[in-house]
Amino acid sequence: MSSASIAVRERRPRAVRVFPILSVTAWVTTVLLVLVGSIVRVTGNGLGCPDWPLCYGQAIPPGFASAWVEFSHRLFATAASIQIFGLAAIAWREYRRERWVLRPALAVAGLLMAQIGLGGLHVILENPPETGLVHTGLAMLIVGILALQLARSAQPTRRLAESAQPSLVDTRLPALITVTAAASYLLLLTGSLVTRSGASLACLDFPFCGAAEQATQRLVELHMLHRLVAATVAGLTIGVVAWMLRLRTDPGLHRIAIVLSVLLVIQVGLGIANVLLRLPMGTRVLHLTLGATFWSALVVLWSVTRKSAGSKLESAAG
Repeated sequence: MSSASIAVRERRPRAVRVFPILSVTAWVTTVLLVLVGSIVRVTGNGLGCPDWPLCYGQAIPPGFASAWVEFSHRLFATAASIQIFGLAAIAWREYRRERWVLRPALAVAGLLMAQIGLGGLHVILENPPETGLVHTGLAMLIVGILALQLARSAQPTRRLAESAQPSLVDTRLPALITVTAAASYLLLLTGSLVTRSGASLACLDFPFCGAAEQATQRLVELHMLHRLVAATVAGLTIGVVAWMLRLRTDPGLHRIAIVLSVLLVIQVGLGIANVLLRLPMGTRVLHLTLGATFWSALVVLWSVTRKSAGSKLESAAG
């Protein structure tokens, strides 16, 4: 065997071992990108760099605080893009015959390209709410698919998927998790719609509306729609958690149930605080970031409750 063929054989397992790590770091970086993007929005620095892809016609922005706040979002986007395209490249080279790896990796890369173009258009059009809503929707799809990729490649979640299968035979828990995850994504979209339509303070009380005097009926309806979807997600999540806690054969599912419960309680608290405290910046940023994390947790749980795949990753991990 030639030295070149030996080098190829050694290089490929290394790329396969990198894939689960890169899946984790890509998801973490993308959630941080959501956090930074939220900071840019709530601080009013969405046009800190008024042009795109440059900033004031420069590769490095001038010394304005607003420009650097917005430019930091572009830096995180660059870091996330490198990792996401890296995942796609490894999947194309090493997992071309394994669709459960290849399709999510290529899908998230395609969504990222659309998101980059939309982000530039959003700046050029001076941040209209319509492109902002689509921008948020695409961002959360990217976060969700990365969470799916993480769940299917990271060793702890693959082991949990295998151990959980006997507990899930002849149950409808996976279907309930699917509905809950879909409702969670809808909740993110309605939250973005409320924010970008100016309906965040259309209702000033909780749990009842207590409509603001200047709020139109449409804004009140949008605000209450978000609350209704939030209540639906909370109810579905409580159902999922209760069901998992009854499955006494798998402690891993119990741990996920506890994590989901904690995330739900904090997220509901942040949503209420946004209304009663009149939208403080900190809770607004955390509300969106935790929403992305909660959505990711449900996607991971959805993957765990499905049949675990990953023959190539398992052999590499072993």
